[in-house]
Amino acid sequence: MNQISATYIKGIKDNFMSKPALFWVIAWPAIWLLLAVFVFLRGVPAEFAALAKGQSTISMITFSIMICGMTNLPANISEDRQRGLYQKLKTMPVQPWKEAIGKILAVLTFGMVSTAIIIIAGLLLGARFNITLTGLLKSLGFLLLGTIASAGVGLIVGSLIKSVQGSIMTGVGIAVVTSAISGVFFQYSMLPPVLQKFAQIWPMSSANSTIITYLIGDIGYNPLSVLNLTLTIAISLLFFIAGILLYTFYFWKLGEA
Repeated sequence: MNQISATYIKGIKDNFMSKPALFWVIAWPAIWLLLAVFVFLRGVPAEFAALAKGQSTISMITFSIMICGMTNLPANISEDRQRGLYQKLKTMPVQPWKEAIGKILAVLTFGMVSTAIIIIAGLLLGARFNITLTGLLKSLGFLLLGTIASAGVGLIVGSLIKSVQGSIMTGVGIAVVTSAISGVFFQYSMLPPVLQKFAQIWPMSSANSTIITYLIGDIGYNPLSVLNLTLTIAISLLFFIAGILLYTFYFWKLGEA
């Protein structure tokens, strides 16, 4: 437990003291939210504007979580590698999986702070949600699912890309491109059919659609079907497990750290 808490505290400090992390995780989604409200949603009828702003707020929360897991986590890994931290840890009785869990919990905490800030910004801009207790609890569950999927991708990137700049740009690239083509930046109905299929199986976008369905309404397809829910959960866990295994067995055990 001490190994997890020590890594967690270090990760929290690294994330909140990193200007790139603060920009990409908090400032960038907030900028996109402002653009959505004042540019993209200007033509929305007044009776639907509040819910449309709510949908954009949810999407920016999802994007923030994606950036947090896919960019901050590999950046932290690469920075620790360059500092020689892993070489020191290998001489100590440190278990790699505990060190990984501490890093993931730090990313989760940073993501929750970002989520709170974006929600406050959305509400101040007029966003509204159709909230029920059941829908809210289920939405939090899928937000957590999106978080662990993003963390899994981040562990994979951090394990394979050695340079700090390379890991950051790879993570940002994956998050931005997949958000653009999977209905996170744009409404699902605006996507061509082939990208609609991708949006239904890419776990971050399908989790985003599920949350919007619970808190706003119709997303353009039914993400709550048994097939879609099964794929979202299975692929999210697959990314997470693959990331943990690659990080603990390849990165640590084979001398890459």
